[in-house]
Amino acid sequence: MDSPTFSEPLTNYSELIQTLLSNIEVLVNDDNADEARPLLDTLNVKLKQWCESSDGPSAKQLELIQLRINTILVKANSAKNESSKAIIKHKKSGKAIKAYKASR
Repeated sequence: MDSPTFSEPLTNYSELIQTLLSNIEVLVNDDNADEARPLLDTLNVKLKQWCESSDGPSAKQLELIQLRINTILVKANSAKNESSKAIIKHKKSGKAIKAYKASR
C-alpha cells in the first residue's frame, strides 16, 4: 500500500497525520526544522479536518498525536539550544583570539 501524499484525496486521516509527523521528525532529526513549516501547516489543517469530520479521532488517538508532537518539539528545542551554545562559544572564542592578538 502506498503512503498517502498531501495532495490526493484523504481516505485515512490517521495514516496521513502519522506520515506528516514522520516527515517533520526526519527534518528535525536532520537539523532542518526550519523546513518543516509547510508540513506543520498541513498537519494543522488535516487535524482540524479530521476533528470536524463525521469519523473524527478518539481521545486516545489525539493523546498519542500530542505525545508525538511533544517528543518532536523536545528534540527541536534541544537542537536549538545546542546551536545557541555553539554560537555563543564561537563568539567568545573569537573575542578571546582578538584580545590575545591585541595584547601581542
